[in-house]
Amino acid sequence: MLIHRAIFRELTKNLVVIVFSISILLFMERFVRLTRLFMGKGADMSDLAKIFIYLQPSILLLSIPMAILIATFLTYGRMAYDSEIIVLKSSGMSFWGISRSSIMLSFLCLILLIFISLFVLPRSMHSLKYTLHETIIKKASMTFEAGSFSDVFKGTVIFVNSIPSKDEFRGIFIYKDGEGSVDKPVVIVAEKGTIESNPREGLIKLIMSNGFVHSFKENSSSEISFSEYDFVLSSGIESPKKTKADEIKTTDLWRGRNNNIPWQIELHRRLALPFACLIFGILAPALAHRIGKIGRLGGFSLSISILIFYYLLLIMGETFAKSEKISPFWGGWGPNIIFGALTVLFFYMAYIDKPLKKA
Repeated sequence: MLIHRAIFRELTKNLVVIVFSISILLFMERFVRLTRLFMGKGADMSDLAKIFIYLQPSILLLSIPMAILIATFLTYGRMAYDSEIIVLKSSGMSFWGISRSSIMLSFLCLILLIFISLFVLPRSMHSLKYTLHETIIKKASMTFEAGSFSDVFKGTVIFVNSIPSKDEFRGIFIYKDGEGSVDKPVVIVAEKGTIESNPREGLIKLIMSNGFVHSFKENSSSEISFSEYDFVLSSGIESPKKTKADEIKTTDLWRGRNNNIPWQIELHRRLALPFACLIFGILAPALAHRIGKIGRLGGFSLSISILIFYYLLLIMGETFAKSEKISPFWGGWGPNIIFGALTVLFFYMAYIDKPLKKA
């Protein structure tokens, strides 16, 4: 029917624009956090392009459900404001018919997001970590600037007095926090040093000569001189050999989920978030129908409020699940269950509101 095609076309246009806008915003937020890790190391455009591509699946997992809700509210809010919904009801069309385009689009997004979440996401996150790690290690020597402090490397502050050549430094001062295997802060001073990196092994070493290592506790300190000393730098990113839950294939998560809370949380998250598309795609027309003439601005404001509440519940649920206060199932599916119940209620209320009879 032409009416359904027109509504579907408007929904699709709004969805594309909103997905693009939200994706750019989310990418910039993550890009700013990553800037400290690789900017200043000579990262070229190919590195930035890889990072942008590898971030997209995790961004789309958030942006598509958000865009479905906003796009649907904008479309049906505009239709309510222009009295188009009243006209459609007067022509005998039921609420199911009016909202069919939104449900169809949200179902298509559900299928797309399930594929992205279950298959594409773990591969992209693994590739992203490897790309960041490789970029940092390859360009490690470009981190330092003569006469300035650098705190790029995790738990370490480094000062270099001068840089005679690309990988050679003179007048080195290092402060290392007391963490991990090092139970006390360490200060290292050396006359000169060179940097070596091995992307395959994930190592960045600062090889120093003619200096001393000074360590201290509350009531004692010690000092050791050296002629040559190898200091391993941490990039702040886990080695590619260490795999996080979001990098593991979904089938492996399912097999190893027992007695592994982080894996269970990640598994439920991958399954639950795509279904938010369907929930929002049904909820938005029902709410717009009940509220009436809210217009585009009203629809946008209401959709933002709903999204804040949904993702707040999701974050709280995952936090409680990590602390084992609730099960990972409720941490991941709780927001969907709550909003699913509200969706059924509002959809039923809109559905029993019969179309107007023709005279």
